Amino acid sequence: MGLRRTLPLAGEPASARSGRAAATELLGRVGAPESLVESVVLVVSELVTNAVRHAPGPLELLLEADATSASVGVRDTSAVRPALVEPYDGGGRGMLVVATVAVRWHVEEVPGGKVVWAHLHAD
Repeated sequence: MGLRRTLPLAGEPASARSGRAAATELLGRVGAPESLVESVVLVVSELVTNAVRHAPGPLELLLEADATSASVGVRDTSAVRPALVEPYDGGGRGMLVVATVAVRWHVEEVPGGKVVWAHLHAD
C-alpha cells in the first residue's frame, strides 16, 4: 500500500464525519479514482457508526491506500464480533453494506478489543 494514516476518534456519532474527511484526503493524495473514494467513504461511515453504537470508549481509524486499492480498519474496545444480517431484517445492515462494497472484510482480535477491516479495489 502507498500511504497510511491512523486517526484517533471519539466514540460519538460526529466521528464518522472526521473519518470520511480523513479518508477523502488520503485517497486524494494517492490519486484514487472517484469510484474508490465513494466506496471507501461509505465503508468508513458504516464501520465507524457500528463501532460508536456497539463499543464503549474511543476508536481508532486505520487507513491504507494507493491509487487502486484501500484498506479501512476501525479499532474499538469491544470483543463483540460483527455479523451479517438477512436483507429483510429490521436493522443492522451496516456489515451487509460493507460486505457488498468491499472485496473482503474480516475481524482481527487485538489486545483490548478488535479491528474490523474492509479491503476495497478500484473498479
